[in-house]
Amino acid sequence: MGFHLKIMNYRKIRSADFNPDGVCLLVGPNGSGKSTLLSAIELLRNTFERGFDTAINLAGGHWISNLDLPDRPTTFKIGTSDLQWNLYIEDSICVEKVTQGDFGSPLSVFLLKDIYDKKNDLTTNIDSPKLENFIRILTQYRNYHDYHLWQLRKSGSQAGSESELHSRGQNAFSVLRNWHTSRPLRERYDFVINGLREAFPSFFDDLDFESAGQTVTIRIYPPHSDIPVPVYFASNGFLAAMLHLMAVCSAPDGGIVGIDEPENSLHPYAIKMLINAFRERAEERDLTVLLATHSGFMLNRFKNEAHRVYVMDQNEEEQLVRLDAIRDPEWLKYFSLGDLYGNDFAIQEQDAEADDEHN
Repeated sequence: MGFHLKIMNYRKIRSADFNPDGVCLLVGPNGSGKSTLLSAIELLRNTFERGFDTAINLAGGHWISNLDLPDRPTTFKIGTSDLQWNLYIEDSICVEKVTQGDFGSPLSVFLLKDIYDKKNDLTTNIDSPKLENFIRILTQYRNYHDYHLWQLRKSGSQAGSESELHSRGQNAFSVLRNWHTSRPLRERYDFVINGLREAFPSFFDDLDFESAGQTVTIRIYPPHSDIPVPVYFASNGFLAAMLHLMAVCSAPDGGIVGIDEPENSLHPYAIKMLINAFRERAEERDLTVLLATHSGFMLNRFKNEAHRVYVMDQNEEEQLVRLDAIRDPEWLKYFSLGDLYGNDFAIQEQDAEADDEHN
C-alpha cells in the first residue's frame, strides 16, 4: 500500500517528498538527513499519542527548523491514499488538520485526535474503517536503531506480555517467547527462526528459552548438535539479524518499519538473506520497510530496483530523489550501485564512456 510523507524545514531536511512502497533503501552521506527522515515518522506518532510538546522533547528538544531556513514554518504531511494528516509548526506552536483524499484536497477543521475520539460521529465525514487503519499504521510505526545488544547478551529481557519489539530491542527474548506460545502469533516466531537458519546456516538451527525470576533469555542450538550455546557467546551480527527480523514482524499488515544502518556487524551473505526475508514479508503483508544504509553490498541487491532506492543530497533543493530519477535504470544495469554510491552517483566521465561503449 505504501504511504506518502512530505516534510518542509525540519532539522536536516529542507524539503523531502517521500512515497515509498515495499522494501526501500535510504542512502546518502553522513549528516544528509536519513536518520532524521526515519525519526520524523516517529515524531508524528508521538504527536498523535502524547501531543506535540512531549513528542518534540522525545525527539531531542525544540530545535525544529533547518539552519538554512530559520524563519520559515515547519510542515509535515503524512497519509495513505485515503487520509492525510497535516501539521504546521511555527514559533513552537503546532496546528494540525486532516485531509481526506489526495494531497491538496481542502482541509477540514478537525484535529486527528479529535476525529479518532469521535470516530462514530458522522459530522466528521471521515470513513471510520479508513481512519482506524491509518491510526493503526501510524501508532505501530517503530524506528529501530542502536540495539542494546550487550544488555540482551548479559541480562536477557524482562518477562512481559508484549507482542511488539521495542525500538532498541531490549524486550526481544520476552516477545519472541510470547510469539512462540501464541497460536495467532506463532507464524512470526517461525519467520524469525527460518530467517536465522537462512542467514547463519553453519551456526544456527534452533533455540529454546530459559527463565530466571522475571528474566527471559535464550540458548542457541547449532546444526547437528544437542548441546546449546548460551546467548552470551552469540555474535553481534547474529543478535542484530534476529532483531531486524523481529522488527519487520512487529509491523502490522500494511504498516511501516524503519531500520537504521541494518548492515552493522553483518556478513554480506547474512545481509543478502535478510533482504530476501524482508522482501518476502513485505509482499505477503503489504509492508513498507525503510532501510537507511551506507552499505555498498546492500545497494547492489537493489540493482534492478532503482525505483526503491532514495538518495539524500544536501546540495539539492529537493533533498530526497529516487535513484531512477537521477540515472536511467538501463544505464545503471552496467554498473555496481555500490561503486556508483561511493562517487555520489555523479560520474560524468563514466557517463560519456558508458554511452560510447553501449550505444
